[in-house]
Amino acid sequence: MKVGQLYRFEGGRVGMRLYGKTALYLGEAFIHRSDGVTVENHRVLVVGESQPRTIGRSVLISMTEVQA
Repeated sequence: MKVGQLYRFEGGRVGMRLYGKTALYLGEAFIHRSDGVTVENHRVLVVGESQPRTIGRSVLISMTEVQA
């Protein structure tokens, strides 16, 4: 995954709200909990939305790079 690259959500673990949509990958967004556990999340900005979304690591495998 490259920061600033466009990706499309396709198949796998993608819910219907995101399926087929294009998003700009903004990078990692780790959460460091007080019990010592680190949760790996990522931030994307879906085309047409004004606020970035946080997605889990498992959704990354369902994203394909958009070729220019």
